[in-house]
Amino acid sequence: MQKLKGKVALVTGGGRGIGRAICEAMAKEGARVGVLDLKHEVALESVNAIQAQGGEAIALVGNVAQREDLINAVTTLKQQFGAPDILVNNAMWNRYGPLMDQNESMIDRMIDVGLKGVVWGYQAVLNDMIKQGGGSIINIGSPSSVLAMRHGVMYSAIKSAVSGLTRSGAAEFGEFNIRVNAIAPSSTPTEGAKLVVSEEAWERRRQRIPLGRLCAADDVAKAAVFLASDDSSFISGDVLFVDGASTYAFS
Repeated sequence: MQKLKGKVALVTGGGRGIGRAICEAMAKEGARVGVLDLKHEVALESVNAIQAQGGEAIALVGNVAQREDLINAVTTLKQQFGAPDILVNNAMWNRYGPLMDQNESMIDRMIDVGLKGVVWGYQAVLNDMIKQGGGSIINIGSPSSVLAMRHGVMYSAIKSAVSGLTRSGAAEFGEFNIRVNAIAPSSTPTEGAKLVVSEEAWERRRQRIPLGRLCAADDVAKAAVFLASDDSSFISGDVLFVDGASTYAFS
């Protein structure tokens, strides 16, 4: 049984990593997926993979830091598949390092993509979700929203704000049968993450996880399908930690 059959989903940052895994998982469950990414060729890679498995998807190009780009993406999605029932705010741009070394342009870009991008996502889909009687919005958060993070001050601050946007969005949009939740995955060795994290560092992270393995992109994708489906019809305002118990485990 396809849990998302007949649904339309928009996934930001859907071309690679966790975003692509979510796109593919939702398509497998019957959703028609709008894959939004900054680069067309990256979005198209995800679309081609979905179509090769018999799913339906469209490549959308846009920068989530620009409100108009998200509105235009939704307009194109509606023309192709219909109004979105599901929004996944996954896109993020981040640079770790000492706060004193981060300049204004770096900080502005992190905030514009990781925080404002969620707000623009809300605004782009809310009217349509209200008209059609509901929807599910899923934000990708982080355990750093509740943990101190050395050399990740801005990342932690932004993901803390995403948790706030999740809770407050659930409270504000609930009257329209729109659910808002977040997923907080632990360190996930995607293609991009592997470029900046050494094998030794991945092993150290693995050793801190009680379940004994790193988070996989598919782990996050399965959680996203659950939160998008009717299986979670009375869950809203929650942050689901997909972390193998690592966030609150002491070793």
